[in-house]
Amino acid sequence: MPPPNAPPASTAGPPWWLVVLAIAAIAGGIYLWQRETPRPVPPPTTATAPASESGAAAGAAPAPAQPAEAAPPVPAPVADGPKNPLPGAVPDAGTMPPAERSDAPILEALLKLARRDALAQVLNMPDFARRFVVTVDHLPRERIPAQLSAVKRVPGQLSVASAHGSMTLEPANFARYDAFVRLAESLDPKTMVAIYLRFYPLLQQEYRAMGFPNAHFHDRVIEAIDDMLTAPEVSGPIRLVQPKVNYRFADPLLEKLSAGRKIMIRIGPEHAAQMKKVLRALRAELVR
Repeated sequence: MPPPNAPPASTAGPPWWLVVLAIAAIAGGIYLWQRETPRPVPPPTTATAPASESGAAAGAAPAPAQPAEAAPPVPAPVADGPKNPLPGAVPDAGTMPPAERSDAPILEALLKLARRDALAQVLNMPDFARRFVVTVDHLPRERIPAQLSAVKRVPGQLSVASAHGSMTLEPANFARYDAFVRLAESLDPKTMVAIYLRFYPLLQQEYRAMGFPNAHFHDRVIEAIDDMLTAPEVSGPIRLVQPKVNYRFADPLLEKLSAGRKIMIRIGPEHAAQMKKVLRALRAELVR
């Protein structure tokens, strides 16, 4: 039961970033498919190394980034403005709350568009601005640092079928993502972009604090969307292997895909088609 002071849900739909968050949440396999012991998280002033992403071990704890791994590729320095100009005006950076005190105003804005209990089911609100930027930034990479996820893992357990020494991802598993896809389809792109612009200076500040002082977060958002739109369509059973504890795609070409493209495969072909439609509509509002 929501708190008595929780405002009613708005018909305008949640803000823009819930699309990307719902997409990231759809990658529940990333958080359910790991059992390694958590390690320290790199400080926000350095580029976050990708976490170990693997297959699916149901109910397993996520594995964070490993400092020993090679650093992720750094976006090329940008001397002038972003490659993709912002689609509207943004507030002055001086009006933004400090990152360490930004959770409350962000939550206040979200509560104007969705109920508190609905947000609590999806979001990890502590240190939300940083979590959101890290999540978006790592979608085009091979791995996502699960300990900095802005969203909670998708409910349910991964369904795997085993027969004659071969393992496949059961089609019934795709139903776990129904709620997230419905949420993404319900969002109004114009409303999402308006709230994105409202908080953009804070997001840009967090992105630069990650170790990209010459890059623009808006460019990274477009890059993440474009990467997911190019996810291949997989027909037939999705075969898995389990070299140790964790599952992986049996096809090495699929296993080498970015985290965002793997999401589009894990949710199933019908959901992927729906999500690509949502992403195209969102991109049209973000690139003017």
